[in-house]
Amino acid sequence: MKEKEKLIIEAAIKLFARKGYKSTSVQEIADECKISKGAFYLYFPSKEALLLSMLNYYYDKTFTRITTIQTEGDSPRAAYQKQLAVFYESILAHQDFITVQMKDGSLPYTEEVAQCGKRIRRSILQFHIDSLLAIYGEKAEPYTAELCFLIEGISQMYLEYLILTGRSVQPALLANTVIHRIDDIVNGMADRHDEPFISLDEASSLFGPLHNGQPDPLSQSIFETLRARISTMDKPQASEFTESLDILEAEMKKKSPKPAIIKGMILNLKESDLLAEDAEQLRFLLKQQFI
Repeated sequence: MKEKEKLIIEAAIKLFARKGYKSTSVQEIADECKISKGAFYLYFPSKEALLLSMLNYYYDKTFTRITTIQTEGDSPRAAYQKQLAVFYESILAHQDFITVQMKDGSLPYTEEVAQCGKRIRRSILQFHIDSLLAIYGEKAEPYTAELCFLIEGISQMYLEYLILTGRSVQPALLANTVIHRIDDIVNGMADRHDEPFISLDEASSLFGPLHNGQPDPLSQSIFETLRARISTMDKPQASEFTESLDILEAEMKKKSPKPAIIKGMILNLKESDLLAEDAEQLRFLLKQQFI
């Protein structure tokens, strides 16, 4: 993402948090950035396009931090606690962004915004599922979807409380508190042999495919972003990059993927300025697994 795009996003966040999305005009955003209205449209074709970029920017930025945090040598529980702390720290560091989402009726409901929201929610839920299975194993397996919703609900209430009251808490302490709550819930459900109230299939029907033991959700979301960007290219160029992406995805699904093919396909994608940043992010995420 270009620096000017980041500047516009940061300015828009502050205005949306203060006035609401609907009440903020493109002209006001341009004035805040000290650029002309015409210059704004060079970077974003509409206010809704800005909102979509904003949602993707903040959540992908957060998940990049979660995925790349050093957890080697940690137990699954310690790794999850570190990742939750980073997640909470990122949210609390961008309180204006959270305020925008908390404003009732502030964000527009369009198909594009809804699909973006589904992608983000699916990534978050899959992150929790993978961590829960690594920590609790078979004990948590029947309840993964339900546990995800409970974790999200607990986290949201704690975070909203901290934002609304201005109370300062170390993210690591909050993460530790949430994990203790998860312990209580998992053990209670398993000891009573509860029937899950929400199944994984039901959650998948709302947010897209979720699976016990699915690969890293951020990598999947980057693939989706790359395909969306490729779809805006001219046909001959789009065909070439689609082929590279298809080969890369197919290679990753093999039992013994070849690092040389993965590296080569990512290098092909990085030849495009439009795809280079996402391709580099994907390379960074895949290097520990495949290359």
